[in-house]
Amino acid sequence: MQVLPSGLVVPPLPYLVVLLALTFALLGGLYVLRPPVDGRQVLAFAPWMVAGGAFHALHQVGVVRNVVAPFLAAPAVYVTTFVLAGFVWLVSALRAEMTNTPSRVARDLAVLGSLLLAVLTGFAYVYAFQGTEETLPLVWPAVGFLGAAVIAAPVYYLLTVWKTAAVGYAGLGGPLVVYAHALDGFTTAIGVDVIGTGERSPLPRYIMELAEGLPTYEYIGKGWLFIVVKLVLATGLVVLLADVVDDEPTEGNLMLAFVAAVGMGPAANNVFLFLLSGV
Repeated sequence: MQVLPSGLVVPPLPYLVVLLALTFALLGGLYVLRPPVDGRQVLAFAPWMVAGGAFHALHQVGVVRNVVAPFLAAPAVYVTTFVLAGFVWLVSALRAEMTNTPSRVARDLAVLGSLLLAVLTGFAYVYAFQGTEETLPLVWPAVGFLGAAVIAAPVYYLLTVWKTAAVGYAGLGGPLVVYAHALDGFTTAIGVDVIGTGERSPLPRYIMELAEGLPTYEYIGKGWLFIVVKLVLATGLVVLLADVVDDEPTEGNLMLAFVAAVGMGPAANNVFLFLLSGV
């Protein structure tokens, strides 16, 4: 039985060595410095999560040069994105320590991550519109991001009513986690029910196969069940990690950032594939 998503490849040995060396060096630097992590920094990592999905989408459509392509294949792209964001994080945290300006870390991460994302988005739009005057590529990215917000907002509101203390402990990382997984679920549903794309990951595919066998399939498709599962998992993890954030803020916030990235990366990959394929 397939467990891992299809399309995963181990990069060639020289690329693997470079990635491992950079990762261990970065982790070593962060371990020595031990920078604190708060909710603002978790939120500041969001553009980097989206950029990771964009990197992989550009690789999937074959528009990156061969010399860098192995860095952007899955799963290497996750490590590549972490190294880029981690380098900014380490340098900024070091400068913050030297100048006693801890607030600069979140600002530096957010600004540089947003600049990178803006460049990737601009490149993707240029690629999507070359040789065509159609405006359809503009539609699905906007529908994806806005639709996920419409789904996530009431869910998170209900969570604040149900688990007020936990939501308070989770801070800014909580809504990011719920939104990231709402975006992943919603864009996946758009892909399978509206555009007609396939699903590479076996677990989501199995969930949607279950929905396909329900009487609701004829009316609302099969992606809705995946959205529900993602939201249940996301809200459950926010509640579960809230106590960790309260007891150990740095470790808890890093866990929230990781959980958000697991949703935001694939979601952003969906959105950029919609754009780059011109569907």
